[in-house]
Amino acid sequence: MSPRVSVVMPAYQAAWCVGVAASSVLWQTYRDLELVVIDDGSTDGTADVVAALDGPVVLIRQENAGVAASRNRGIEAASGELVTFCDSDDLWFAEHLAALLDVWDRHGGIATSNCYWLFPRGIHPSRMRYKGRFPAPSGQRRAILEQNFVSTMSIFPRALLDEIGPFDDERRRAEDWDFWLRAIYAGHRVSLQREPLALYRWGATGLSSDWREMDADIEAIFHGLEERVELSDDERAYVRRRLSGPGPRTLGREGDTALRDGRYAEATRAYREAAGLCPAERPLVWKARVLSLAPALVGPLVRKRQLRIERQVGYDDGHLR
Repeated sequence: MSPRVSVVMPAYQAAWCVGVAASSVLWQTYRDLELVVIDDGSTDGTADVVAALDGPVVLIRQENAGVAASRNRGIEAASGELVTFCDSDDLWFAEHLAALLDVWDRHGGIATSNCYWLFPRGIHPSRMRYKGRFPAPSGQRRAILEQNFVSTMSIFPRALLDEIGPFDDERRRAEDWDFWLRAIYAGHRVSLQREPLALYRWGATGLSSDWREMDADIEAIFHGLEERVELSDDERAYVRRRLSGPGPRTLGREGDTALRDGRYAEATRAYREAAGLCPAERPLVWKARVLSLAPALVGPLVRKRQLRIERQVGYDDGHLR
């Protein structure tokens, strides 16, 4: 009998972490699952670690083709009605899948999960994937243009790929943003499991750590978007505005750098411009509003708080996003 849930785990050169990630999946309190691991051309013993695991594990080996192709290969091999992802360097707490399924059972569509960012020295209660308000269903078309508010730790029907197509194999990064964007513009909506029951590793290596390449791949999503999905006039204007200058990620980094350097007026300007492009990003909006009150007076307090947290979690230049 097929399991209800297939957990797809792309893995590349992941011998150092895949065993822990896979074990966190296999130790879930919800048991009606299978774990499909795609070894994407690793040469470091990733497959040997996975093969030694005890449980409902399917191991697929392929030549290196990238994360999008690995996700597609895993979903193709999956036998579950529902699909979710756990990357090979992330961790689930034991109740993660049960809580995520509870949200999906109540709302359908796509259910996404909160998580803590895992830094070299651990986690901090202020550093998690979702804080504050989550985009309402009526605002999710615009919100997914502003930022990728859907985590890879999401669950959805396997049949979704039959409707909107697979992940784009040509995308080396931001393939999930492109996929969720297509799903939302096809009429699907996202619900949030708010309790952080997983750890997303915010490392200095991996695809998302190369922020220059990530920025370029994100920008590529917006090029030609008007031909790929049906946009309203307001949405089309927003896309063109995004393409006309720096995006919110770039502006947010500029703001953080200026804040660390004590250039509070520059930080305020960058945060304000970033928040204008991405009002759904609450921490960004908070910084813009607080600093705008009196940059020279408030700036040192915001800087002190940010530097204190960064020291506690071991954040440095290698963790820029």
